[in-house]
Amino acid sequence: MQSTLVFLIITVVIATTSAFGVHTSVSGVSNGSSMNMRARVCDLLGKRPNRQARAVSFSNKRNKYVQHVNLQKKRFFSEELGRTVRVRLSTKGLKTVDKYGGIDAAAKKFGMDLTKY
Repeated sequence: MQSTLVFLIITVVIATTSAFGVHTSVSGVSNGSSMNMRARVCDLLGKRPNRQARAVSFSNKRNKYVQHVNLQKKRFFSEELGRTVRVRLSTKGLKTVDKYGGIDAAAKKFGMDLTKY
């Protein structure tokens, strides 16, 4: 009786370890996606969403809402790196790049490291 109970416990332990994968860590599991979530911030100018905006109705009720930055994904060719870089810039950041004549000059002016992109 006692040996059958021990045998039953051992089989249950073996079945659960093989079913749930004791030797794999949950935090290290990857589904193959290399996507990482980034904040909605301009890479060049550092513009962030305005989280203090309020919509005022006709009855003078004040409701909070977020004014998001108008971010655009854009590829530029960097002559210093000899390759294209893909950055997320606000529309004002795009105008700034045009003003300085290229992404290299604008990145140098604002202290942006293009090797990360």
